Order: sequence, then structure tokens, then C-alpha cells
Amino acid sequence: MIDDKLSPRLVLSVLAIGLLGFTDIMLETALNVSFPMLMTEFKVTSSTVQWLTSGVILLTSMVVILSPWLKKNFTNRSQFIVATVISIVGVLIDAVSNTFVITLFGRLLQGIGGGVGLPLMYNVIFEQVPEKKRGTMVGLGSLIISFAPAIGPAFGGYLTQNYGWHMVFWVVLPVQIGSLILGWATIKQVSTIKKEKLDIIGWLLLSLFFVSGIFVIERISTHGLVNLLSLLMTLAMFVGIIGYILYAKRVDNPLLSPEIFKFKVFRFGIAAAFVAQIVNLTFNYAIPMVLQIVLLKNPQVAGLTLLPGALSYAMMAIISGRLYDRYSARLPITIGVTLMFVGTLLIAFIPINLISLTGGFMVIQIGAGFWFGNNMTYSVSSVPVEFQSSGNSIFSATTNYSAAVGIALAAGIIATFQKQAINVRELASSTHIGALWTFRVDIVLIVLAAILSLSALGSIRK
Repeated sequence: MIDDKLSPRLVLSVLAIGLLGFTDIMLETALNVSFPMLMTEFKVTSSTVQWLTSGVILLTSMVVILSPWLKKNFTNRSQFIVATVISIVGVLIDAVSNTFVITLFGRLLQGIGGGVGLPLMYNVIFEQVPEKKRGTMVGLGSLIISFAPAIGPAFGGYLTQNYGWHMVFWVVLPVQIGSLILGWATIKQVSTIKKEKLDIIGWLLLSLFFVSGIFVIERISTHGLVNLLSLLMTLAMFVGIIGYILYAKRVDNPLLSPEIFKFKVFRFGIAAAFVAQIVNLTFNYAIPMVLQIVLLKNPQVAGLTLLPGALSYAMMAIISGRLYDRYSARLPITIGVTLMFVGTLLIAFIPINLISLTGGFMVIQIGAGFWFGNNMTYSVSSVPVEFQSSGNSIFSATTNYSAAVGIALAAGIIATFQKQAINVRELASSTHIGALWTFRVDIVLIVLAAILSLSALGSIRK
């Protein structure tokens, strides 16, 4: 039985697992600012060095979809310890690496840790936290995770500039070791372990869908849809998902149950999360681009412009979780979608300058802090317990996909206009126009996300 109150041990166990996800995401965002230095040091191109991020996303997606099977077959503590040890090994490898291949190998090991850690944290919350306290704990988990992209670029930039890129990994190492010790001492098991054979066919079909989907997104953003490789990857993506749906109907215990989509609340909630995250990431890409090319600000200013919004998101996540527990989902979710819509309008229609971009993005992120965690809590809590592990995994995988789609969408729109530029002045003008069109598309998308989210709230049948 789950206690009516939150025990300190449970809170510390969520903190320990959250720190694993935190370090994985922070390393990703911190390392991104080191890419120009890594390209020079390893003598690789930008399309090659980006695999230090894209490769991790791919592997993380493949591990995330194993979460329901891992939950049934292994204890929470054993999952956490193995994942953290693998991640620590990856961090140690990168801390001493002097070749690109070895560095990539270390990053992939860290991706395995992140792929286990993120869904495990939410599994523990939904399994062990009373429903009346669940919003607060999801908010705590979101607070830990969302601080990573807030401080990652500044953290990575400072260490890389002053001590070299290896220092990023040396600083993260004691955090992961501390997380390992804390998790070993606090994580407990309440569900029964039932040994099941791994559904290899289902995992391969889902992996085909996720991997080819990310390739499609990156390929279309750089080469367009009308080329042979893009079309083949698109075909592979559809073969993967359609094949899995047909296959899952014929087996007793599918890896991720498609039956979860028969619940209207979950369908609307996951669709809203996908669309809203796309909008979120378009701003993360477009705003620094506008600041540097149009307003001629340096990269440090561009990074600091996003910082108030990122910190606002982190702080609102825990506050809105308390509102969820006290007043139910409707209040924080309605506040969230309203603020995201207002912030999008501000950026789209107020003349572009440093203050308008900083203020508009902060309004959007305050709304996102109210909305994202509570939308997930409401959607997953609204399905029967046996589907909740699948729901957590689907939300985690969707976050990866929608992030990639958002960046590709903004990059594609802006690049379309930049192609017309023949000099620096025209580049600034075309980037400005491309950004404005990106923000106008965002208005349509955020309205769609709001409709989907409010429809989930209004669903009487689950």
C-alpha cells in the first residue's frame, strides 16, 4: 500500500533518479557550445560533430521504449544502478578521450543512462506517490530536469573557454557518483517482478520507427523531402510504426501497448504535448539566430537572453504542481496554454528587439512550466495503472521527437529565406523575415495545442 504522505526516502529517491537525467541533458546542452572547438580539434565537419548529440538522441529513444519491459523484469534500484554505472563509465571515457570515435562512444553510453533514467523517475512517481501529491512530485522531477538546459550552455561555455571541454565531464562526474550513492540508499521496490521474454521483434519495429524518423527530420531540414534517401527513410518510418501496430495486436504482451490510445484523454494529451514542444523548440532555435544575425549580438548575449525564460520554466514547474494537487488539472493547464499563446503573440507581433524577445520568451516559458508536467500527470493518471508505464515511455519518446521536429521546422523555414541572400545585409533581412514566418506558424501550432489540451480536460470518458 502507498502511504498517504510523502516519505523523505521517496523524495530523495526521485531526486537521485532525476539527477541522472539532469546530468545527461546538461552534458548535451553544455557540449553543444563546444562543437566549433571539437571540430577543429578532431578535424571533423559540423555534420559529423553533431552526432555527439543526434547519436545520443537515437540511442536514448531506443532504450526508452524498453522501459515497460525493464519495469516488469528488474527492480527500480537495479535499473538505476546499472544505468548510472554505464553513464559514469561514459563520462570517464569522455573526460580522457582524445579522438572523436572514443568521445562518441562515451556519449552513447551516457545516452543509455538517460534512456533508463527519465522514464524510471516517472515510473517511481506514478507507482509510489499518492495521487493527491503526484502533481507536486512531477513538478519536482520537472524542476530538476528543466534546470539542465537552463544552465547547460553557460556552464559548458565557461568551462570550455577557461579549462577546456574535458572539464565539463570532470565536473559532472562527482554529481553522478553522488546520485549513485543516494539512489542505492533510497530507491525501493513496491511492485512484483514478473519475468517476461523481451519482445525483440516489437523493439526492432519501434526502433526502426524512431531511428528513421529522426533521420527523416534531419534529412528534410537540410536536403528537402524530394530526394531518394529522404523518401526511403520516410518509407522506413511508416513501415516501422504500421508494422508495430499490426504486430502488437497479435501478441499478448506488446512492448508499448497501442491500446493506451483508446483513452481519449491520453490521445489528446500526448498530441498536445507533441505540438507544444515543437513550438517551444522553434523559439529555442530561432531567437539566438535572430539575435546574432539580425541584431548582431554575440553568442553569450544570445544564451543569456534565453536564461530568464529557462529559469522561469524550472520554477513554475514545482509551483504549478502544487496547484495541480490543490485545485486539480484544469487551473494550471488553462493558465499554461493561455500564457504560451500570449507569449507567442508578443514575439510574433511586437517589433523584434532584445527586450521583446527576452520578455516574450519568458512569458512562453512561464506558461510551459505551468503546462508540460501537469499535462503529462493528467494524461497518464487518467489511464488504468497497467498502461501507465507505457504512457511514461511514450511521453519520454515524444519529447525527443518533437524537439527534433521543432528545431528542423525553424531551421527549414529560416534557411528557405536565407537562400535568397547574396550578401551580409540581405542575410540579416532574410533571417528576419524567416523568423517572422516561423513565429506566425507557431501561432497556429499553439492554438492547435491549446485546443487539444482543453479537449483532454473536457473529455468525460477516458
